[in-house]
Amino acid sequence: MEDLFDCEPPKEGQEKEPQTEVNADVPPSNRKRRRLKNTFLAVGLAVIFFVLGGFTVWFSLDKDLRMLMKLKTAIQKHYYEEIDDDAFYDTLFQAVNHDLLDAYSQYMTADEYRANKDSLAGKHIGIGIVFSTVNEKNQPQMLVTRVSGNSPAEAAGVKAGDYLTAFGKTQSEMTESEKFDDFVKFLNGLKEGEEFFARVRTGQEDRIVSMSRQAYVENYLFYRTSTSAYVFSGKNADELTQQDNPLSCLKEDTAYIRLVQFAGEVTKRFEDLMKLFKQQGKKNLVLDLRDNGGGYLDIVQNLAQYFCKTATEKKPLAVVADYGEEKEYFHASGNVYYDYFSEESRIYVLADNGTASASECLIGCLVDYGATKFSDICLIERDGVAKTYGKGIMQTTYYLGAQGDAVKLTTAQIRWPVSNRSIHDRGVLPEDGAKSVKANLYGDAEIVSAMEKLMG
Repeated sequence: MEDLFDCEPPKEGQEKEPQTEVNADVPPSNRKRRRLKNTFLAVGLAVIFFVLGGFTVWFSLDKDLRMLMKLKTAIQKHYYEEIDDDAFYDTLFQAVNHDLLDAYSQYMTADEYRANKDSLAGKHIGIGIVFSTVNEKNQPQMLVTRVSGNSPAEAAGVKAGDYLTAFGKTQSEMTESEKFDDFVKFLNGLKEGEEFFARVRTGQEDRIVSMSRQAYVENYLFYRTSTSAYVFSGKNADELTQQDNPLSCLKEDTAYIRLVQFAGEVTKRFEDLMKLFKQQGKKNLVLDLRDNGGGYLDIVQNLAQYFCKTATEKKPLAVVADYGEEKEYFHASGNVYYDYFSEESRIYVLADNGTASASECLIGCLVDYGATKFSDICLIERDGVAKTYGKGIMQTTYYLGAQGDAVKLTTAQIRWPVSNRSIHDRGVLPEDGAKSVKANLYGDAEIVSAMEKLMG
């Protein structure tokens, strides 16, 4: 069992501007309930009737479960078309996921669960680009909204705000298309490691880049100052590497950290960056949580230790899980605010309508413990709305036995540690005192606008 602030929640306006990731290469599970189903039918019934006492056990089953088994038998025996086990059970499990449970809960086959675990560990096979595939006029586009750290796309120099307009196996024979489906079809025809070329438009300038689908471990953290920039690279995304990408809008005493997701080795890597922050003598921090959909609860607890300014406990309360009649209290792993910041330090937060769950919970720690104020939060306006997503619920994953299947279920409402605030179905809003700026995906435009608003 594990607690999870779910990643990648459904986005508002998704029908208008879908965000589609070209990354994971794990095919969707064909939901073969495999041995589970065949064993259940062939061996399970035999055990019921011949080993465990036959009709006594049969009638001890829930009457609807008995009817379901009869229904399956009747359909497979008499229906004019063949309905095999896979089709029958797939329909049932889809109904559980789509009709019964909320949007954050789901049954996962063993393959799906492994793929989910790999993704949260940062293990991918792909190029590492997230696209917006339709513009405001519902026309096809491939606008890059995010490039995964340590990915082939990052190595090729692709950046958020770029448009992909053509692609091909050679530079001389490229398909002119801005349709995402065309690009996916092209990628599916390539082998892992096979080089291809893409034309990328930055502003009015076109350039050709080369990439290939590769296995990589994603870097979730980016550190920048007015004169330097660092990322984590290498096979395991654990090598602190300097880049030529400073953020000139920052003051000399201020550093910037972008946190993409509460996953992988973020706890260790964030500690590395805070050590760098201290070594460089920085005073203020910009924490960028834009489009951070969440992740693991234990990472929230570990990161909360840096931001409990007014707390006196060695391990302050970080998260309250409200189960209705009961509550569970999750504490920060320490309290080290003054090891890195001073009384005069300011911590600014950038957020948008993709800032959800674990991110909103960390914001709760910052606000409740006085490390930041609502007026030091800047919301990027998307789809005409300036807010964080508003996901104040927690999911817990339960393993379903040796087959490796699992079910992720919404189990609790999340409350901030001091104020007891719940942001579910609301989020952080300008009425709370947060500032806001218009969206602009080109380069660092949003960061620059946000800092001007926050510092102005």
